[in-house]
Amino acid sequence: MSLAAIAIIGRQGNPIYIRDFDDTNLLFNLYRQKSTPSEADNDFFCDAFIEETAEQRSEWQCSIKNQFELFSAYERLVQILEGGWKGAGMGPDACWMGLVCSVGGFNAYGYVTTNVRYITLVEDIFAPEDAQLQMARENELKTLLSQLHVLYTDYLLNPFSIPNSKISSNRFSSGVLNLVNNFNERR
Repeated sequence: MSLAAIAIIGRQGNPIYIRDFDDTNLLFNLYRQKSTPSEADNDFFCDAFIEETAEQRSEWQCSIKNQFELFSAYERLVQILEGGWKGAGMGPDACWMGLVCSVGGFNAYGYVTTNVRYITLVEDIFAPEDAQLQMARENELKTLLSQLHVLYTDYLLNPFSIPNSKISSNRFSSGVLNLVNNFNERR
């Protein structure tokens, strides 16, 4: 179970932070593998891939494909919230949404706070009979997301940060990268 991408999205649906991570860490990475050069130009449905430009990549440190998958998961999270979702009440599980949906070969997990929504894309590598291992890994993901929330809160405490705007802090990015690398190393 490797974390592939993270998005922090504001209450109004505005992206605050979007980043994907090196997909060489992904254990299976099946949907990105191509068997012949002619297949490299098409996706699963034989639709041609559109190459992303350097300008698109410079805006967010995330591929267009992962951005699409993150925002698809966000739309599903919004549907769940509008349907009357209630958190676990008090305690460490209060903000944890859990599995939101499966999208693009990944499982999307959500974490909801008052002002922001956290979406993660995680590679699903567990067989259905490995439920205990899956639960243990989800608990680690829950911890990661709560630590990410603490990191975001620390960022907001900086008097020069602008709430609900794109995060361009190197300190924040390195903190996120450190959290994700620690998570991905513990497979």
